Amino acid sequence: MVAESQGNREVGEPSGTSDALAGKTYDSFNYPATSENINSLPGVNQGKVSKQQPNAGLFEALKSIQLEDFKEVHKKPCTREGFLTGIGAGFGIGGVRAILGAPIFTACSWAVGAFVFGSFAMHEYCQQKRRTEKAGIQRINAALDEKKVEIERKREETRKARRKAKEEVDRQKAGR
Repeated sequence: MVAESQGNREVGEPSGTSDALAGKTYDSFNYPATSENINSLPGVNQGKVSKQQPNAGLFEALKSIQLEDFKEVHKKPCTREGFLTGIGAGFGIGGVRAILGAPIFTACSWAVGAFVFGSFAMHEYCQQKRRTEKAGIQRINAALDEKKVEIERKREETRKARRKAKEEVDRQKAGR
């Protein structure tokens, strides 16, 4: 198969196909191959044995936390949904406990517990949905790869059949 890439489609491939939108979506997941290891950090020794660094302790972990981490926590996947669910659960359960006559400290404890549990549960549920969606996208991409190979195989067969028919017609014209 000799094909030159032009943008997100191959040369000779019609741009108005019925799967043009699917092609754009599919192609957005295909990253160009690079010669460097994509799983390594820039500037790190590649393929060389380096000294093993000791595990970071609590103090080193706390030093790595910055104010910007807290300013952008709402941008992390599933965090917003988790916090909103936790706030609702804490308000609801703490409020019900207070209305039913529990001491304020006990009602607040229930509210905090409901907030933590609700936030955690919703965050994990959302993460599970994301993992399921990602697996579905990978299955779709695999199916699209197979379909592209099949379509290219059929196109090549059609080209060969046309070429053979044309050569036969040319031979018949030359034989006259």
